[in-house]
Amino acid sequence: MSFFVFMSLNLSGQFTTDQFTYKNSINFKNSNSWAVGGGFTNFIMHGDLRSIGTGTQGNFWNFGGYAYIDKMFNPLLGLEFKVNYNKISGAAQYFSNIYDILYVDKTLINNDLFFKGRAYGAELNLILSFSNLYLQSAQKWHFSGYFGMGYHQYNSALFQRNPDGSSTKLVDFGNNPARNNVNEASSIYLSAQLGIKYRINKRVDIEIRPSWYFNYEDHLDATISNKQDWETFFVTHVGLAVKLGREKIFTIWGDDEKKDSVNIPVIPQIQIKDTDGDGVMDQLDREPNTPKGVLVYGNGVSIDSDKDQLPDYKDDCPLKPGPIENKGCPMLQDSDNDGINDDKDLCPNTPGKAENKGCPQPQAQKQQMVIQNINLLSANVFFNTGKDAIRASSYSTLNRIAELIKQLPVNIKFLIEGHTDNRDRNNFNQYLSERRAANVRKYLVRKGVSLKRLTSKGYGETRPKFSNETAEGRQLNRRVEIHPYNENIEQIPNSNLEQAKTHTVQEGETLFSIAQKYGITIPELKKINNLKTNEITAGQILRIKK
Repeated sequence: MSFFVFMSLNLSGQFTTDQFTYKNSINFKNSNSWAVGGGFTNFIMHGDLRSIGTGTQGNFWNFGGYAYIDKMFNPLLGLEFKVNYNKISGAAQYFSNIYDILYVDKTLINNDLFFKGRAYGAELNLILSFSNLYLQSAQKWHFSGYFGMGYHQYNSALFQRNPDGSSTKLVDFGNNPARNNVNEASSIYLSAQLGIKYRINKRVDIEIRPSWYFNYEDHLDATISNKQDWETFFVTHVGLAVKLGREKIFTIWGDDEKKDSVNIPVIPQIQIKDTDGDGVMDQLDREPNTPKGVLVYGNGVSIDSDKDQLPDYKDDCPLKPGPIENKGCPMLQDSDNDGINDDKDLCPNTPGKAENKGCPQPQAQKQQMVIQNINLLSANVFFNTGKDAIRASSYSTLNRIAELIKQLPVNIKFLIEGHTDNRDRNNFNQYLSERRAANVRKYLVRKGVSLKRLTSKGYGETRPKFSNETAEGRQLNRRVEIHPYNENIEQIPNSNLEQAKTHTVQEGETLFSIAQKYGITIPELKKINNLKTNEITAGQILRIKK
């Protein structure tokens, strides 16, 4: 308590230490020290019966109200008088049927029991400002503790719910023969509360206050047992606080407006000097002339993260130790200037890419990747049933295909294959597939692809990739496929060879159907592709042969 008295004396006067004087001091004589408040409450019982976590009867929400008046003696300590009114109710817990209730014949606590009533009382609390223990004054949020004692009267009755929905009163502590009270039971209680206030303006605060209460008696929930001699309950307060008085400042709040600030003379004691502004005074600073903004240790020495004797603000590689003559960076060499140091570069004298470990990507591999992308994209070019017009949704796909073809050497040519479903005559389907392939060819030519590089051919309904028994399968069979067919370019396999080596998974395909198509077993297919499970996704490329 002597500590609180000492702190309160300092808080009510000028906040001065050996090192600095606070700027926004509160002039206690010119601040308001009285406040009133009130609001709503929620009561939760925690005894033999409880309001939350009961059995089959659910939770009980008990609302009430409160009002109080506060007097602050200084920004740290104050006193509060508060009155409360609460509805109280609750029921047995899920697992409470293990002990007897007194004053009720042959009754164990079970899920059919519940109590209800009301309570009112008053309490006196000591107010302790937590915020002002370490701050001179709060600005927007304020935290404080309330510790005190109170007295309340209540009339709570115990009931048993009958199977038909009615209830039977078992005991009423407003008329308890074991006590002298005629119409009310009563008890004293202790409380510990946490007040959280938000400053709306200079006159009004909004407040939430969760509170814990220790009741001295064992009949607040209308249930007495030999299990315990006292009870606890919790009350949550939500309301407003109104500061009284003519002044613009309440004792617990600082005034953030310059026009209301009070000029308090500084008491010079020890002159503090920090030449480089790094937060360490010169008397303790081993490097008092570090540049502005440089991070330092507690003794004022510049931080050296990699411990290479070169401070971070001078180190080009602050997280990697290196010699001072190399500006703190490791002595690493990149002979081919491809951004990959020689110690990690498999081709140190030839510029390459990181994904190839410093080596250039083979031209054939680059071209193969582009061709695979063209083949995958062509699967997303669709037509309506019985029509040769390209769907508008496929234009963006064809635009991308045109750009990829133009990236390849001009001697690489492509075959555009047209395919249909089986919903019409063979002759019509053959004609339709030829028209579809030709329309794709015309579109790519309009997008800048040389006519000489493209050939179109229709296969009608002879090469379905999916079942024609479903609408989804027929939609996917109405397609085009684009393959390279220039056999003079060795690094680019022709379409038949490519189909024999890889397979692009389509919607609805499984490992079983793919294995059947190519005449191999599922274990062989999984082993070739390093598959751990049987799950595959559309667009996935599977190897068919090693």
